[in-house]
Amino acid sequence: MNIRNQLCIGGKWCDASDGKTFEVLNPVTNETITAVQSASEADMNRAIENSRQAFDEVWSKTTPFERSALLHKLAEAVESNAAFLAQVETDDVGKPIFESTNIDVASAGVTLHYFADICVEVLGGVKASPYSEVFDYTLREPLGVVGAIIPWNFPFLIAARKSGSALAAGNTMVLKPASWAPLSTILFGALANEAGLPPGVLNVVPAPGPTAGKVFTENPDLEEITFTGSTAVGIGLYGRCSTGLKGCTLELGSKGAGLVMPDCAMDETVAGTLFGAYLNQGECCCALTRLIVHEDVYDEFVAKFIEGTKAIQVGPPAAEDTRLGPLVHPDHLKVVLDYVEAGKAEGATLACGGGRITDGDMAKGNYIEPAVFTDVTPDMKIWKEEIFGPVVTVTKAGSIDEMVALGNDTEYGLASSVWTNDLRLAHTIAPRIRAGTVWFNLHNFVFPSAPYPTRGSSGVGFELGKEGVLALTRIKNVMVSLFPGGFAWY
Repeated sequence: MNIRNQLCIGGKWCDASDGKTFEVLNPVTNETITAVQSASEADMNRAIENSRQAFDEVWSKTTPFERSALLHKLAEAVESNAAFLAQVETDDVGKPIFESTNIDVASAGVTLHYFADICVEVLGGVKASPYSEVFDYTLREPLGVVGAIIPWNFPFLIAARKSGSALAAGNTMVLKPASWAPLSTILFGALANEAGLPPGVLNVVPAPGPTAGKVFTENPDLEEITFTGSTAVGIGLYGRCSTGLKGCTLELGSKGAGLVMPDCAMDETVAGTLFGAYLNQGECCCALTRLIVHEDVYDEFVAKFIEGTKAIQVGPPAAEDTRLGPLVHPDHLKVVLDYVEAGKAEGATLACGGGRITDGDMAKGNYIEPAVFTDVTPDMKIWKEEIFGPVVTVTKAGSIDEMVALGNDTEYGLASSVWTNDLRLAHTIAPRIRAGTVWFNLHNFVFPSAPYPTRGSSGVGFELGKEGVLALTRIKNVMVSLFPGGFAWY
């Protein structure tokens, strides 16, 4: 398998119609990996037309069992090329090869197998009727063409999630990769061809974000948009979708909280919160960004968390022992460094890290020391705004009620975690936390079988699980007369 840099439309590879390209940088060196073809509006519309034709003529006529078999083949193609895909993901995004191998690519295969398995469960059901002479049931039908816009932090895994759920429901898809990290998503199109998906069922078209957003929201042949990315962009898409009554699923920003209770298992909590905070360089939508720690354990926890932060192996992502690589792009590095400066200016204490790493070969890349801020208050920018990097804030609280209130003190509502050994406390607090996902004694665990809801400024709708597949269908109600001789009123 080789790197691809073209558009995949109708199972064929082609260049952009206007000849435009964009460069993809390696975060380790900021040198160009390759130039990728950049789809024009005409190319995007052609991809949608192709997907619509594939839906009408082929995919909508397949049985759930046929779709299941093809999705299993796609999963097997991912597994057969796992090592190469992990290396491409690492080179493109900057994440450690340990993560690309054991999380991104491995989870993508599991995800596709899961959606393949539940194809046959996308069913309607029999409904109770007030009349014994009327039989009532529902059908689940696919929407049609779904447009997906993929982020740069977990591009291959999220491509598998979005396409797996859409195709399982019987839809076709036009997939728009992230401009900063498109290479693994383009390869996903190659794997779809290899697995035998009918041409046009999955089209992959790298394009500028504004171009994709304009075409996706305006083309009437596209029924639904699924977007993962920033809140600002998501709000714009949502508004434009509303004018055409087009469906829109958004998974946006977050400011995830971790509530560290006085009875927590200290060492386990430190290890779990480190994973929650720094997985993928902190470039996670559901990352643990705000630690709210009960005053009874504050000093001990903070000391151990800072010690653990300093011990994280930062280095070249190709090294097996690296656990934190460079940020994805120099522009994003600047954004994160600016947040560090804002935290210091507003009076928070920078307890460790926060500086750009300029040692040896790392000077060429987008490396930053993982940072911990203490003495953080809710009026500060680093408390309120999503940083999307390895920067964690720590705040002391005097009671459990105060901890819950602080955790909910955000416009976002994607995911938070609670760290306690008290089972009764856990189940009592869960309903009080305003977040789509609440973890207890873990953070950053997302399964294909578990729904991933959003709320607040974190988005609209949900993905994953059987619920995520059903969300990409519409219900048709069917009534059948059982009246002897037919129904007569007059």
